[in-house]
Amino acid sequence: MKLPSIQGIPLKYIRSILKIDSTSSTSRSGLIWLPRENLRWNTRFANKSAGYIHTHAKDGYRRWMINITYNGKPYFVTCSRVIFLLHNGYLTECKQVDHKDVNSLNNSIDNIRETTHDQNQRNRKIQKNNTSGHKGVYWNKRVGKWVVRIYKDNKSYSFGYFDNKEDAIKVAIAARKKLHGEFGRDE
Repeated sequence: MKLPSIQGIPLKYIRSILKIDSTSSTSRSGLIWLPRENLRWNTRFANKSAGYIHTHAKDGYRRWMINITYNGKPYFVTCSRVIFLLHNGYLTECKQVDHKDVNSLNNSIDNIRETTHDQNQRNRKIQKNNTSGHKGVYWNKRVGKWVVRIYKDNKSYSFGYFDNKEDAIKVAIAARKKLHGEFGRDE
C-alpha cells in the first residue's frame, strides 16, 4: 500500500516545513527547513540545512536523521525516507529506502530508491569477515576448493566448486548479475 505519510506524519505537513536541497552533497542531509510563522524559529533555522548525522553505537553505521515534531509529539526519521516521500509523494508500506552507492550519507534523489528488505541486502558492501575478498566466494577446507554460493529471497544457490579462485570470482559475478539484477553489488 502506498502511503502519503511517514510514521503517521502527513505529506502535506512535511511539505509545509521541509524542502529538498538539490545542491546537497554528502556533507549535508539533503533537506532544508522552510520559514514558519514563529520569527524566533526562523532566525535560527529557516532556509538552513536540516538534520544531523547519527552514528549507531553498536556497528558504527552512519546516516542522516531528522527530528520532526507533529501534533506535539517528536518523531525521529531518516532523511532519506523524507526525501523519497517529498520527491515521489508516497512511501510503500513495508519497503525500505536504499542508497544505490551504499553511501548512507549521500541522500541525493538520484542515489535513493525504494526496495524490499531482500533487495536492500543484495546491495550491501562486502562483509568485514569475508576472507576471499569477493562476495559469494569462500574456501571450503574439507573439500580443498573455492565455493560459489549466492543468496536470494532467503534461499541459497550453489554454483559449484573451483580449484582456481579467479574462476570462482567470475562465476560469482555472473551469478549475482543473473539473480540480483540492478541490486547486485560485486564489491
